[in-house]
Amino acid sequence: MIVYKKHEHTIPYKAFERALDILSKIGRKVFSYTPKFVIMDSTFATINDHWHLVVTDLDPKSEDFDQILATRWIRVADNTIEEDVELR
Repeated sequence: MIVYKKHEHTIPYKAFERALDILSKIGRKVFSYTPKFVIMDSTFATINDHWHLVVTDLDPKSEDFDQILATRWIRVADNTIEEDVELR
């Protein structure tokens, strides 16, 4: 998960893009064992008054897989190619 330096519900566009890039780079290392991972919105966040993103693999055996499917995906990162696909 990545959070912004201030507790804000929205952040500047450039900061958002930078966060996506950072999470993509980290995710490629952390989730190198899987062909794809996703960067998701904070749909089910327990603290709703500040911005954050979550990264997860798409493991159908995980306890929260149904919640992952119900959460808005922002970027699907494909570890088999160099580029990411954004969903907006």
